[in-house]
Amino acid sequence: MVDFLKEAEGIEQEVIGWRRHVHQYPELLMDLPETAAFVERELKNMGYEPEYICQSGIVAVLDSQKPGKTLLLRADMDALPIGEESGLEFASKHPGISHACGHDTHTAMLLGAAKLLMKHKDLLRGKVKFMFQPGEEGGGGARTMVEAGVLRSPDVDACMAFHQVVARDHVPTGIIGYTRGPMMASADMFRITVRGKSAHGASPESGVNPVQILCQIYNGLQSIECSEKPRGSALALTIGQISAGRAGNVIPEQGFMCGSIRAYEENVRSLAKRRLREISEQTAAMYGGRAEVEFPSELPATVNDLQVGDEMFGYVKELVGEEGTMMLPQIMGGEDFAEVLQEAPGVLFRVSLGDKQEGYPYISHNSKVIFNESGMKHAVAAFAHCAVRWLNAH
Repeated sequence: MVDFLKEAEGIEQEVIGWRRHVHQYPELLMDLPETAAFVERELKNMGYEPEYICQSGIVAVLDSQKPGKTLLLRADMDALPIGEESGLEFASKHPGISHACGHDTHTAMLLGAAKLLMKHKDLLRGKVKFMFQPGEEGGGGARTMVEAGVLRSPDVDACMAFHQVVARDHVPTGIIGYTRGPMMASADMFRITVRGKSAHGASPESGVNPVQILCQIYNGLQSIECSEKPRGSALALTIGQISAGRAGNVIPEQGFMCGSIRAYEENVRSLAKRRLREISEQTAAMYGGRAEVEFPSELPATVNDLQVGDEMFGYVKELVGEEGTMMLPQIMGGEDFAEVLQEAPGVLFRVSLGDKQEGYPYISHNSKVIFNESGMKHAVAAFAHCAVRWLNAH
């Protein structure tokens, strides 16, 4: 068996170079012309025939020409609307946009795996499908690629992905982390619009104040998390935006508030969404107004398949040893690889790119975040090693 960790060390500088190029030219949501063109070019240089299956969404297939199953490996490519303040010499050249969530590292790591697997194609059975995805940060990219057929022709039997982790306590660079079952929460963004009746502030009795109604709805929603969800279940219902009116002496016609619902369990998620709608509509009606509830963005929980996840984690331990792995706790953040996991069994691992003790204090989505690039080779090697082991075992 090839030592893929040693192989990954051999192309480490190339992987870092890919990462730094993507880092300097970040792009948002589904519109990634430069990033996608770069990925396409590098894949062609390796001998692949990449295809666009949707806007900026690229798929490449490595066919061993031997019978077997198909394993999908995925990376996301989009950046965030956050100006970079890292001070790095290869910092973003696009003002107000940066790879603060590390998707540049994900892209480079999967390119590295594609290079190693092409080199060692003779070790494979079946097929490896590479999914380079736009629009993870609220763009619906995974769902778009699923609907465009990323899991078909050839049909995908299992899937695997990595997400970086940074600025945790005592999770050193290169550690590969695994969470059994539900790993990341669902993320349902909501907007509650309350319509009342405008009036002069001197005669409030002639109007219906949406500000008052919004306040009552806000208070009522607290009961969902405090006393309605099942004991022992996690739920985060957060209001992050409230807006109404333009003048202090005028009762406005309408107002709104926006927030998110996050849960690991589908029954808790469904309960929270149903009760949010009921409390909003009934409270508004009680005060003479009307509430409309919308969910402009809905994302299921990221749930690792136990069979695939446990098996792949075993292969990771073969590669880096028990000491190179950790069992990591669930986190309330969302990840749209969940859409792929809804359709095919798979696993999302985490790879540490620096912890607090090593001098990496800033978490993802911070304008000053810096990632330790030396951890990327562990994910490159794990992608390749797991692909060879899983496809030969099935």
